[in-house]
Amino acid sequence: MDMKLKHVILLISTLLIAACSNTDMTLTQRTLKPVIEYQCAKELKASKFWTASTYFMQDKNKAELEQNVCSCVGEHALKDIPASTLLKATLDEEVKSKLTQQAIANSLKGCMTEFLK
Repeated sequence: MDMKLKHVILLISTLLIAACSNTDMTLTQRTLKPVIEYQCAKELKASKFWTASTYFMQDKNKAELEQNVCSCVGEHALKDIPASTLLKATLDEEVKSKLTQQAIANSLKGCMTEFLK
């Protein structure tokens, strides 16, 4: 399967999943939420704070906490981002990457603190 077709399938899948999720979010926010959650999980696993905080947790509990934290990040990360920036992020990979990193950084610490209480 060529890369272009894979990207089209991924985009369609993401849009379908996004359309079925939270109705309070815009279509663009729902489209970017899975990208943010995926990046969140990658950054959590690389975080020394995460490693230290979850060191004694069972793998099942750690995975559940990771899912809860990244879901929180996905929900709150894009709330204060202008619609024009969100739209640019759906069209430009570089903008999407920068926006994703900014959004995760803005909300990850708060969500981790909330769930580790």
